[in-house]
Amino acid sequence: MSSDTSTACCVDPGTKQSGSVTGKVEQICDVPTYVTGSGQPAIVVFTDIFGFGFINIRQVADEYASSNFTVYIPDLFNGDPMNHNDTNLMDKLPAWIQKHPPLESRAFADKFIAAIEQKHQSIQVVGFCYGATPVVHICKQDKSKVKAGVVAHPSFIQEEEAEKIQRPMLFVCAEQDQRFTPELRQHYEQVLTKKALGTFIDYPGTVHGFAVRTQDTDQAKEQKKKATKDTIEFFKKHA
Repeated sequence: MSSDTSTACCVDPGTKQSGSVTGKVEQICDVPTYVTGSGQPAIVVFTDIFGFGFINIRQVADEYASSNFTVYIPDLFNGDPMNHNDTNLMDKLPAWIQKHPPLESRAFADKFIAAIEQKHQSIQVVGFCYGATPVVHICKQDKSKVKAGVVAHPSFIQEEEAEKIQRPMLFVCAEQDQRFTPELRQHYEQVLTKKALGTFIDYPGTVHGFAVRTQDTDQAKEQKKKATKDTIEFFKKHA
């Protein structure tokens, strides 16, 4: 898929959650990182364009941590995420993407995972939208301790990467998703099913971004809860 942003996830950033979070911010690999939980198995979360400070993603991380994981959300954007309250997101996104090319997230992901490997023997990764790029990159490697990966409504992943994936992966798929097109999804499903590495789950009544920024409908909210539960079960299976 190209890096065209004309149908990117921030057309409607969805609902911002209320409430509190239970983790804390630590400095890891020279970047602030939200850390929650105390389990020995680790999960590293690579965020969408709204970054590691967005309360929605921190609450998702807290839910993962409640199942006996330690969860890390590094700041991918050097303190420069897109602002979910901005009313001109689509106008500003192209320039922001130029400052934060998705492919450049791969080198940081390698460095961050290497640091986490010093603390944890079991590591899994999950990426939302933009964050799918480093997850697919990590799951292609043969010398990593990472056991499995999850991508939710992925953006910027390439068709040719499917053949190189070497880890079990769960794909959390929105019903309507301009970024993870039916053609791209079909290709990944064909390749990874043949390799017995792919699990694809559909969430009816949802749009791109729902696993973090749920639309304000009962169905979408229920599907977000289901996506989080399915992801946790996948993590437990591969921990």
